Amino acid sequence: MVPASLLAGLVVTLAEQRVRAIFSSIPRGQAAQHYLDILTANAIRFGGFFLSWLLGCFALAAIASVVSGFDAHDEQADWAHDSYQRAREHVWAIALTAFIILCAFILCGVVFGIFEFAALQALFGRSVYRHGLAAGLLGYVFVGSAISWLGASIPLVLRGDVTVRAALKKSMKLSRGYQGALFLLVVESVGGSYIAWYGVVHGLPLLMPHDWQYPVWYGWLVRLAGILASAAVEPPLFIGFSFLADPQRFQSTT
Repeated sequence: MVPASLLAGLVVTLAEQRVRAIFSSIPRGQAAQHYLDILTANAIRFGGFFLSWLLGCFALAAIASVVSGFDAHDEQADWAHDSYQRAREHVWAIALTAFIILCAFILCGVVFGIFEFAALQALFGRSVYRHGLAAGLLGYVFVGSAISWLGASIPLVLRGDVTVRAALKKSMKLSRGYQGALFLLVVESVGGSYIAWYGVVHGLPLLMPHDWQYPVWYGWLVRLAGILASAAVEPPLFIGFSFLADPQRFQSTT
């Protein structure tokens, strides 16, 4: 999971740097004349987010391969084996599933954000923007909890005997009765990732010599440490999806 997390973090960081460079090159008040640059920047941002999302799905597939025992028959193989082998064999199905889930996440996020903003504006008036961070985390948790009902579809497509559509429908069916558990796993994932990232970004400078905080490599070091800290709290959610996709194995462990 670590390689996928590092690569996903690198993709998002490079994409955001490119987006900022494009927007900074647009003169103030001339956005209409540079609409192609704006479209390019948004395409880069979406592409970077999708690649990081896809890498996260590959990490989920790798964990599911181990939890569900998909690779047990390869343990005695003479050639080197890794937990991503099963994911590579179903790369197109995973990519399509990841894209559908991401589109559902964005759509639900937009709809929820509109209603959430209207509610906060009615409650707090002009001071609504002071609660932006809390509102964003709250929306991320609720939307993520709803989309988590599709999380078991990635382990399901690894079996190779179901279509993407069937895997998505079966994931929704398997999630019935476990909405509370999925909500708690999403809370742990979102809250834990935020706390881990915040702790690293603000705690690392206290441990590093002051002179080390000026070079360019220090910023990359902080990002790397933050990515690793955030990734450390993700496995419980992925393991939960893996067990949900295999009810017999899940019931045997309870």
